Amino acid sequence: MNDRQLVLDAVRQMPDRASLTEILDELRLLASVKEGLAQSDRGEGAPQEEVVKILDEWITKSSGRHAA
Repeated sequence: MNDRQLVLDAVRQMPDRASLTEILDELRLLASVKEGLAQSDRGEGAPQEEVVKILDEWITKSSGRHAA
């Protein structure tokens, strides 16, 4: 699916009352996911163990406690 079709489908699926900000947030999310998948396809991703370690550090910093 090309980018234009991806955007049109995403906007069509949103509620009629979605604000411009909500629409832009959704499109930013789609762009980030698409870029992440492209990076993964190029072998640029981080191993799962490293991601879990980073997330644990973020959770610890933000909450002042260790993640479960």
